[in-house]
Order: sequence, then structure tokens, then C-alpha cells
Amino acid sequence: GIWEVPAAVKTITIKAKVRVTGQFTFQGDCTIAGEDQKTSVLYGTDVPALLHSKGLDGGGGCVPYSAILGEGKITLQIRNLTTLNPVGFMWTGHKGAVIHLDRVRGIDDRGGSHNHSDGIQAGAGSSVRNSYLETGDDAIKLYSDIVVENTTIKMIQNCVPIQLGWASYGNNAKGVFRSLTIIGDKGRGRIPGVIVGRNGKYQKSIEMDGVTIKNPNAALVSLYEKEMELNLVIKNGEIAVKQFWDEAKGICRSEINGSQKQVNAYHAVDAEPRSLQNRGAR
Repeated sequence: GIWEVPAAVKTITIKAKVRVTGQFTFQGDCTIAGEDQKTSVLYGTDVPALLHSKGLDGGGGCVPYSAILGEGKITLQIRNLTTLNPVGFMWTGHKGAVIHLDRVRGIDDRGGSHNHSDGIQAGAGSSVRNSYLETGDDAIKLYSDIVVENTTIKMIQNCVPIQLGWASYGNNAKGVFRSLTIIGDKGRGRIPGVIVGRNGKYQKSIEMDGVTIKNPNAALVSLYEKEMELNLVIKNGEIAVKQFWDEAKGICRSEINGSQKQVNAYHAVDAEPRSLQNRGAR
């Protein structure tokens, strides 16, 4: 069921040990809070790849099936609950809607590669704090400015922790990540990417401070189009990945633990993994 929440409703509480099956759609400001982070649950379905099996996942088709969907110039506060196995995305701020996540868990435990259980996609100024994401798709969509603090992302099957975009939108978007932990040994593709630009033309920037990234099978950066540019700054980073690049068709200007380097993927693909190790960001 989809509840189109009246604008007069300003607070929704999910009690402890309560599982609500369905989704909320908002066109007004609201706070959605659980009494207990682990047992106050907004639930979707156990059926894997449900939208994909019905041909409803193309061209942004997952957006209307987001577990929490905000539309327009509104702000949603989502606190202290678990979103489990959504039909489509987890938390979507559409047409500029801002979402603030605090003490939430976003989990997909169905397995597979077509669940479309993306984490957060929202308007400029959104934030994620004190949270845990185990999504079966893109966990943080960097389509507009966002701040992520004290958060853990586990790379399960098909997970991309930070997605820059699937088309030419969000140019100049900036992601600020503080006290971020990325763990796991899976992800999407033969060499899973931690930071991925899939399609489009854009320049985006990421600043990280106090980051731990540990996936022995992963690449730190994958840029699939030559028109992509990423400015990446990592301070106080502990990074243990297989290699810097996977798909390397764009430009990454990186400063990792104090060492600067510009890498044009056309000419420096092979050199970058060694320089990453030489910087001490292993």
C-alpha cells in the first residue's frame, strides 16, 4: 500500500516491535521516527527484483516505489528506524526535496542484482548521520550536495557506496564525508567500484576526512565516460582496496593523505595503483 500523507500530518511514529508494510509519499514537511532503530521497521517485500520482473524499473521507474518519497520543496526528517527490502528505492527526495537521515538502517537481505534498493537520492543540503547502509544498489547518490557523517556502508552484492550519476545531471555537486566506514568484499561488477560514475557528463567533488575503506576486491574509483571529472580529497584515510582505477575513462584529481596527483585515465591508468600505495593510503 502507498499512503499519500496529507500535508497536515507533521509526525509519524513507528512503535517498537512494529513492522509497517508499504510506503509513504509526502508533499509536505514531516518527521518519520521509530521508537527503536532495529524493531521499528518500514518493510517492502521479500520478492527479489520485483520491479525488474514487471518491467517497471526503467527510466526512473523506481522513484514512485520508494519506501519514503518526498516531492517538491519540502524537508523530511527520518530517524531511528530500519528500512528493509523496499520495493524500489529507500529514501528519495524528488524535485528538490531535502532528506535528513539520522540513526537509520537501510538493509536489503534478499541477494541478487536487480532489487533497486538504492539508499538516498535527495535535494541539495541533505544529510546522513549515525547510520548503517547495506543496500543492494547505490547507497549514496551524489546528484546534489550532501553531508554524510559517522556512517557505515557494507558492500554487498551489487552495492555501489557512492554513485556520481547515471546521466548528465548534478554538475558541480559536492559530497562531504566525515567518519565514514566502507567494508565488505562484494559490490557491483568484476571489480566493484567504491566511487562510480556510470553515465553522463559532469564534474563533481568529494571531500573525506576520517575514512576507512576496506574491500580487497574493489577499485576506489570507476569513471565510465570520458567527460567525467572527479576532484577527490581524502584526509586521515585508511584505504585497503585492490586498485585505484577500474573503468578509467575520465579524469580524477586526487589528494590522498596529503599527496596530490591528477590522473587522466587515457594516459595514466597503470601508474595510479602504484602511486596510491606509495602515498601510504593502503
